[in-house]
Amino acid sequence: MIQYMNYAKSILWYDLETFGLNPRVDRIAQAALIRTDLQLNIIEEPVLLYCRLTDDYLPNPESCIVTGLTPQEVNEKGIREYDFIKKINDMFLVPGTVAAGFNNVNFDDECIRSTLYRNLFDPFEREYKEGRSRWDIMNLVRATKDLRPDGIDFSAVNPDTGFTSFKLTDITRVNHIEQEGAHDALVDVRATIDVARLIRDKQPKLFNYAFSHRFKNEVWAVLDPIRHQAILHTSAAYVSERGNTHPVLPLMANKERGNEIYCFDLTFPIPETLEGIEDLREAGIIRIMANKCPFVAPMSVMNESCEKRLGFTRSEVEEKAEKIRRSHRYLFDLREALNVKKDYEAESDADYTIYDKFMSEADKAKLKEISRLQPQDKLKEGEYNFEDEKYHKLLWRMVARNWPERLSGKEKVQWRNFCASRLINPPSKYARPLELYLRECREHMDSIETNAKDKLIYKALYDYGIDLEKRILA
Repeated sequence: MIQYMNYAKSILWYDLETFGLNPRVDRIAQAALIRTDLQLNIIEEPVLLYCRLTDDYLPNPESCIVTGLTPQEVNEKGIREYDFIKKINDMFLVPGTVAAGFNNVNFDDECIRSTLYRNLFDPFEREYKEGRSRWDIMNLVRATKDLRPDGIDFSAVNPDTGFTSFKLTDITRVNHIEQEGAHDALVDVRATIDVARLIRDKQPKLFNYAFSHRFKNEVWAVLDPIRHQAILHTSAAYVSERGNTHPVLPLMANKERGNEIYCFDLTFPIPETLEGIEDLREAGIIRIMANKCPFVAPMSVMNESCEKRLGFTRSEVEEKAEKIRRSHRYLFDLREALNVKKDYEAESDADYTIYDKFMSEADKAKLKEISRLQPQDKLKEGEYNFEDEKYHKLLWRMVARNWPERLSGKEKVQWRNFCASRLINPPSKYARPLELYLRECREHMDSIETNAKDKLIYKALYDYGIDLEKRILA
């Protein structure tokens, strides 16, 4: 039996289907969650939830074509967003829960954070308090192919790159794992668990290593920018015919952003200088985020088979790393060369400013108090003196979105005006105005390139837009 860290008590596997690809702007359509024990046995009934849309938002038609979900279906089956995210968060908040998925850290987790934030819940406490943590198996799958592939079929090819495909649908297909109905959240969660079981059964040591290194402190222990020892890093950034794993040399931590560490990709030629370099990646400098479950491992995991697959030897890597330590010390001071950019482009609207600054303890206490009130009592603005003014806006929007029927006559007019502004001139470039949305739907409905099934989805989307236009803008 595989032994895990004792503060993990269960793994909550989850997957989202969304109405777009921007976690801050777009909305969740469907969520599926399955809790397993640490041996990957299902211990609770699976949960499938749909989230109703609000009148201030339009879905991305391309995402609806991928998922097959329409606003009409989601609104018929769904619950209000506040109740939706509270049910999910209550499952995440069970002590000792590991929230896990397939590429969840880069996308699903961000959608969950934004939805929690928009509904005035703490967006982050589910990830670290009371023994809770998160995990993402996507880079474990890549590392398994590069480092310990025995017993697992990686023959699927990505037609866009010509290299190994790590799409969940392709992995399950070649390994004879059922995933009929892909892009349905519950189907995808079951498939993710089955892929995890496959790796655990065929390569238990690698699986156990990845699980135990889901914490940023464990990642830091491997990277260790003080000792400057070469390590292995697996990432989609390295995709090639040889795999997704490169040897890297940790250089320095970014003191301003404590989870970032900069490394030198040892497959690159050593630059003579960093002066005048605008794109650090072109010079072989990469950034690893310790809090995003990266797959990093010591060079000792390399064996002859790995060397043949990856195209470099451990001795070559160590020799190059020593050369940098001895003769190219300028690489270890990147402060002048760093041009740190935010993970997210700046947005000014309160709905999207989750990362501007963290919630104060005083505001957090007030919002917890508000969460216990009935909807009609939440908008007593005079009683709240938030330290961050944006929470006044967010509170009003949250009540209007979730309980529009509880608004006064004046507030209903204000809510309709707000929705009209959002539909005519959305505050983010990632959101479509209604005019463009309707035009795109019509063009796809009329195009001979659009198949019959997709035409029905575009027709449903068009009808939804027309209904919004009549109710909000007429």
